[in-house]
Amino acid sequence: MSCVTSHPQFDEYRGIYPDDFLYALNEDVDITDLNNTNPKRVSVFECTSDSFMYRMDNCLTDFHYSYGYARPLRVRLPNAFILYTDKNYKIKKYIFGYLRIPEEVNFLRTDDEYEDFNTHTMLEIIKMAA
Repeated sequence: MSCVTSHPQFDEYRGIYPDDFLYALNEDVDITDLNNTNPKRVSVFECTSDSFMYRMDNCLTDFHYSYGYARPLRVRLPNAFILYTDKNYKIKKYIFGYLRIPEEVNFLRTDDEYEDFNTHTMLEIIKMAA
């Protein structure tokens, strides 16, 4: 993730989604103040490229850093994302949980094994299915 600080009103953090990304499950960020103190894990606020400026300009949104808390705005692009902060806090870490694109199942080769889970997890899945 890279940070762009050239805009006078906000900082912009850019990142790229994984190639196997299908559906987002959770998105959190670890933020700190400008002195890298007061760390906090918060969720992001999803915006569109049309509506994020409204959120930035509205002084009542939790986008603005106040009392050690803020939620960055996230705009999703086709294969990437942009996180915006109000220059009063920094994003230290972006946590992204997602479902990945499943591997194609070949019904002609029924002896192929599913290898995405470790042995313990696979045995638990088999127990639940039985």
